[in-house]
Amino acid sequence: MLVIVSVFLCNENKSVLAMDTGFTTDNMELEDQKIFLSNINLSLITQEPPKNIITCFDVNDNGLIAVGTEDSAKKLVSIYTSDGIFKYGYVFDCEGSFGVEWDGNNIIIYFVRSGVAALFDEKGKNIDLKVIQDTIDNNSYWNHSVFSTQRTVNESQYTIKNNMGLFNIFSSSYSQLIRADTKGHITIIYDVSREYTVKFIMISIIVILFVVFVFSLLMLKFIKIKNT
Repeated sequence: MLVIVSVFLCNENKSVLAMDTGFTTDNMELEDQKIFLSNINLSLITQEPPKNIITCFDVNDNGLIAVGTEDSAKKLVSIYTSDGIFKYGYVFDCEGSFGVEWDGNNIIIYFVRSGVAALFDEKGKNIDLKVIQDTIDNNSYWNHSVFSTQRTVNESQYTIKNNMGLFNIFSSSYSQLIRADTKGHITIIYDVSREYTVKFIMISIIVILFVVFVFSLLMLKFIKIKNT
């Protein structure tokens, strides 16, 4: 009887702790889990990091907002209230892009290149790890759910967009997150439009100067060869 009860409790705990995701997944070997967690080196942050361009986001039923950003080689997921107040976040290593999705009050981080779904609690503890299957349905879920630019939660619509004028067409990420309630009132929750525009202009100027410099060198070399 004790053995039966123990098995039942273990299975019940696993079902409670297993992540709820829209992807079709497979289990990950224990050794592979250890290697993966060691490689991403995820840690909890309690101080709000510098804001950066938005790569992904999600909102849960309690109005908590997870915002995914990049800072050089580091990736970050920052958790905000519906009013834009920072609560906590995660910083981790990741090659390539990633997505986020709430599972209750826990957060799932999806690693695109690795094809892994990792569930973490609000203390940064890993709860579950799964391998995302390479299927047509999963590809559709990536595009239409994980990387969707809109979420509707509790009758409020959350949207990530760019607010940089003509520079919008050159951007693959987003500079602003807004919330619209049922009365049409707009609340800006997260905004790096000004900083991103300045950064984009500076990068563009550097690229243009580099192109002009290379072109000038080629022209000088061409003129020198022509005169010899």
